[in-house]
Amino acid sequence: MDVFEASTEHRPPFTIIRACGELDIAAEPAFQKQVEAVLEQAPQRLVFDLSELRFLDSSGIRVILDVYRRLGMGERVVVCGLSPRLQRIFSVLGVTGRVGGMTTYASLEDALKYGSKG
Repeated sequence: MDVFEASTEHRPPFTIIRACGELDIAAEPAFQKQVEAVLEQAPQRLVFDLSELRFLDSSGIRVILDVYRRLGMGERVVVCGLSPRLQRIFSVLGVTGRVGGMTTYASLEDALKYGSKG
């Protein structure tokens, strides 16, 4: 089992939250705590970089969706680095791919480059 780790980086106007390992119900409280600390800083734009995430369950998706809804369901919150498996999960759940769905980018570089145009 992979240990979950999360880190935060600031690249104004972006705040990046990187999730690594396995984000499951056991890791969700730590992830939620880190996300809340970021939200207290009132980020302009928030990027969830999931490129090093090997497992994600519904509790982790719930945290991301909650932030997305709280910050206005627009381009302020995006996700990048989804593996094909995670892309499918996000799509099946209707999180991405539909009108009003969360924007995703292939990489962090793409999120920072194209996300700054929004």
